[in-house]
Amino acid sequence: MKYSALIGYPTRHSVSHLLYAELIKTVKIEDFYQHIRVDVQLHEFEQSLNAFRTLNFIGLSVTLPLKLEALRHLDKVDPVASELGAVNTIKLGDTTTGYNTDWIGIVESIKAFGNRTDYETATIFGTGGAAHAAIYACKQLGVQNINVVYRHNLSQATRGLLESSERLGINMHEYNQVHGLIKRSQLIINATSAGMVHNDRLPFELKLIKDLLLTNKVFLDAVFNPINTPLLGHFKAQGACTVDGLWMMIFQGVKALSIWLDSPVPTKTSELKRIHSLLKAELSNV
Repeated sequence: MKYSALIGYPTRHSVSHLLYAELIKTVKIEDFYQHIRVDVQLHEFEQSLNAFRTLNFIGLSVTLPLKLEALRHLDKVDPVASELGAVNTIKLGDTTTGYNTDWIGIVESIKAFGNRTDYETATIFGTGGAAHAAIYACKQLGVQNINVVYRHNLSQATRGLLESSERLGINMHEYNQVHGLIKRSQLIINATSAGMVHNDRLPFELKLIKDLLLTNKVFLDAVFNPINTPLLGHFKAQGACTVDGLWMMIFQGVKALSIWLDSPVPTKTSELKRIHSLLKAELSNV
């Protein structure tokens, strides 16, 4: 018997239970396997972690607000997760080890569905955990110039990036410069929650870029619920190659499952497209 779980709060809008139920079909495994969703709040993390270990769960997916909290309670943390400052995947066993597979979700999505292979300049919207993953992903894709766009009212996350921008090799800009940044970029990533269900606010007014033709550009939205966000819709309408956030979720899940099982998970494109269609239909009912 093998079990894994998504933990965070709230988890009811997630379709991870369906994702892993489908992914496991691509793996030759004799044991029964099930992935469940469990609401866990910050003050409950350590107790919950111990409970899952006692119940012999093989792994956990970690969502908000626990990605930073997890760092404090694990026996080991993968160097990349430590660098990114966030854990979204935990392998359970004799020891607990934290990983970050979000950046892999970004890289593999762009490789699979972007319409180009060369990205000299990228622009990233946002400064939180997803933005850190996007920065690392851009570096793995060979991007030379990485621009991060932030709001004028500085959050703690934004201050942290501003202070470490030179070390990270990134350029920080406010949204009033977004027109020129997008014009110069081949890759644009939305790493904010803008467009997410119950959050219809955009990171900037689309009129700032209404005259830009976006052909030969790739746009990835980290938001997957809903799939068709206002930002993704605008970039698609203006000719960009768009990659929805559901692909990022799928590819990071492939990596997470391979970590839990200590075995590669097949990623045949036709099979992943089938899973994408199932998740898309499920999201319409969430």
